[in-house]
Amino acid sequence: MSTNIVAVADRAGIFSAVRHGRFRRLWTASILSGVAYMTALTARGWVAFDLHHHSSTVGLVVFASFLPSLIITPFAGVFADRFDRRTMLLALNAIGLLSSLGLALFAWTGGQETWPLVAFSFIHGASRSSSTPVEQAMLSSLVPERDLLNAVSFLQANMNGARLLGPLLAAPLLHVGGGAGAFLIAAALSALALWQIGLLGEVPHQRSGSDHNPLVQLAQGVRYVIHAPVAASLIALIFLHCAFTMGYDAALPRLASDLLGASGTAYSLLVMAIGIGSLVGAFLLAGFARRAHCGYLLFATGILSGLTLVPLGYVVSWPGALLAAAAVGLTQSMFIALTTTLLQIATPDHVRGRVLALYWGSSGGVMAFSNLATGRLADGFGAGTMIALPGLIFIAVTVLTLCAPPVREIYGRRLTTAAVPSPPGAAGHGVRVG
Repeated sequence: MSTNIVAVADRAGIFSAVRHGRFRRLWTASILSGVAYMTALTARGWVAFDLHHHSSTVGLVVFASFLPSLIITPFAGVFADRFDRRTMLLALNAIGLLSSLGLALFAWTGGQETWPLVAFSFIHGASRSSSTPVEQAMLSSLVPERDLLNAVSFLQANMNGARLLGPLLAAPLLHVGGGAGAFLIAAALSALALWQIGLLGEVPHQRSGSDHNPLVQLAQGVRYVIHAPVAASLIALIFLHCAFTMGYDAALPRLASDLLGASGTAYSLLVMAIGIGSLVGAFLLAGFARRAHCGYLLFATGILSGLTLVPLGYVVSWPGALLAAAAVGLTQSMFIALTTTLLQIATPDHVRGRVLALYWGSSGGVMAFSNLATGRLADGFGAGTMIALPGLIFIAVTVLTLCAPPVREIYGRRLTTAAVPSPPGAAGHGVRVG
């Protein structure tokens, strides 16, 4: 069976997924944990910049936050296919809570060394990046397929709307106890997320064999992606998108401080503007994507994701900077939500955790190195250049993807769903996915 990606679902309504009570629990927990992470991330960025006033220090801390996506998140996907996903979320959010408390202690004691900040950033990043594919993999057990795009869009709204609420909470607390106040707020929010996950109850799913070697199961997930052109193309698209358009976190403190003559509070406002745009983009997609051509919209938001970085890099006024940041958030959130939804539809449940982990792991991993490089180069070439130039490169990359037949299929009218036979070489065709 195939589905027209012009309309992934047959029922309208911007809140269709939220009508399902168990999804509301997961959604609420995701809001709380996402805001907790962004509150801590905002505080970490400014505390890191305040240590030495170098973008390279911020880049190192952001690198540590995203590196777990590359080396840990794929295994989270393996375990999400093997074990109870709710239990995994409880454990991961507990780790996030403890890491926020550790960061609060570091800030309160006035630590001046970089390595504790890097270490706690790595731990907190591991908990959050591993939670994302687990949350996404649970969706098909909580909502019917007709509401899947809506559910993904709402989770995307959480992830990006947290860029609004997290900095909003962090901004007045960046100078309280050296940032300790912001980290304590993050810990409290993580505790509330744990409470909501505890109320979720059992979330059944089709499990892979728990007696198999995790490395073997991870390899099976990789083999599945290799033999599934649509899944492989979507993962490649998000990898390239994150490599070129989402390395700006390391440059934002310097952009706010040097080009705009701003303070830590103004840096938070810049991050909040990205969050506002992301939230608007996610809700627009939740309400109207069923009436639009998702393939065309994916291509358009890819182009705009790169284009909007140019004014963000070179704007010289605060109103212009905030508008440009909001535009960046809007286009990026729509691009990510579209690729995530299309991948969900194309992937069967028993391997979905591993495929989504590869998807989020590759994107987060490349963001780690992108931010590390941006932080280093921004000190020499300027924050504006290192924000705008990669965006222009991604525009060219997006146009070049039209040369790849599987990507043209995604941009076209129809997309294979999870209900179709497995791709050649996948389960049932010579490649066993356990």
